[in-house]
Amino acid sequence: MTKSLSTSLTRFIPMAISYMGSGSALLASSVAQLLTFAILARFLGVAQFGTYAVITAIINVGVQLCGLGAQESLIRRVAQAPESYPRLIGHAAILSVISGAVLFVIGMIVLPLAAPASEDLATTLVTSALLLFSNLFLLKAISLSTQAFIAHSRFGAANRLDVIFAFVRTTAAVLGCMVFGVSSVAEWAWWFFGAHFVMAGFAIWQVGPLGLPKLTILKEEIRIGFLFSTQFVFRAIRGNADLLILGTVAGAEILGSYSVARRILESSFLSIEALNRLIYPGSAAKAANGIHNAWQRTRKVAVAAVGISIASAMAIFIIAPFLPLLFGDEYVSLVWLTRVLCWVVVPMGAYAAALEVLGAAGLQGSRAAILNSGNLVGSAIVALATYTFGIFGTLTSYYLVEIAVGIASWWVLAHHVSVHRARSLSL
Repeated sequence: MTKSLSTSLTRFIPMAISYMGSGSALLASSVAQLLTFAILARFLGVAQFGTYAVITAIINVGVQLCGLGAQESLIRRVAQAPESYPRLIGHAAILSVISGAVLFVIGMIVLPLAAPASEDLATTLVTSALLLFSNLFLLKAISLSTQAFIAHSRFGAANRLDVIFAFVRTTAAVLGCMVFGVSSVAEWAWWFFGAHFVMAGFAIWQVGPLGLPKLTILKEEIRIGFLFSTQFVFRAIRGNADLLILGTVAGAEILGSYSVARRILESSFLSIEALNRLIYPGSAAKAANGIHNAWQRTRKVAVAAVGISIASAMAIFIIAPFLPLLFGDEYVSLVWLTRVLCWVVVPMGAYAAALEVLGAAGLQGSRAAILNSGNLVGSAIVALATYTFGIFGTLTSYYLVEIAVGIASWWVLAHHVSVHRARSLSL
């Protein structure tokens, strides 16, 4: 028994250290992002901040589609065969540039119509161009660099990029708003672009030693990558349907406060992301010969994820009353909205492990079916509930959709495990 305990500790301690490293990096990144968000919320004011929230919601849909999910192929296949890195990073770069160009054109048409940053058309067009280019091209270069390190299990380097990126964005917000008096979305767009431009150059320089990309398209990965990206596109649509509808039925204060509460929720999920980024490469290797081989691992990860998510929700619930000190007294609904919404992270954490192992096993079709159908139906539910019942409909529908996705995720995973196990026994 002592030997068994020693073996378990030997396996657990390195994983715990790695998680603390990733968790600390993402926590630092989350705090910096939250500080950036707080500075913008305070200095842009409720009206301009509400406009920025809508613009961000629209752009986020395009961000998820940019690259057609090539980052998943990069992590999964390089984790299994490191020598494939040059082709996979080249594949990701080509798809990112092509899809980014198409999305940029679409965005330049949609943004000025749906969320004009200014009454002046020229200012709106320039602002839209800066925000789109930063999110579609510069942000993609940064994220691909981080994912390249994760694919090689170099989590320290990936964590370092995350922290530096968060620091750069916070510095831009501090300088722009607190030193140079930025007070509008149009003014902030220049600082946003500058921060992303500097960080993209640094990230590309950092990832250079891993090897030069071989510019080629891997046809067999396009379908898998596209299925992967659509999951996040539909999630972004569902996740931002509330903001778009809420902007038409609620006042600027509710929209602004809810936007902040949503960002806090997303930041709290980073604790689960820290676990997922550690687990994914190992799960991909373990599930290479059948997803049933990763079943026990997934169950343990799920238990850890639920524990982490409960702790995160409790922490947010406790600190919520102090948020107006950070964001400003204009956001009068912020405390109660945050306290109601913070517990959504628990069902999200409960099903994250199931979805991650489906992706790691290459079962993107099943994963896409769960998320796409859940988010497509969820978008309609959220939009209808928000339009009918306002913010209370938004909050209720948020919980209902996440719980339904969780049930579907574990049912589908159990089905695949059963099928793969039966198949291995028959061989």
